[in-house]
Amino acid sequence: MARPKIEESRKHSASMRVRLLPEHDALIREAAEHAVRRKGSGDLSDWLRETLVAGARRELKKDGGEG
Repeated sequence: MARPKIEESRKHSASMRVRLLPEHDALIREAAEHAVRRKGSGDLSDWLRETLVAGARRELKKDGGEG
């Protein structure tokens, strides 16, 4: 089965590699699966992106940054 076409607005051009301990990898995957079940949509990449962006915005707001 072919993957569904992604809307132009959802295409991402940058990527990040992160090294994790195995237990952190398992924890992150479990949290993402929990969020996907709760929301009824999405995947690991969606959850990671949303979580990282929200965390970055919170961090920047601490000192009056943009976020």
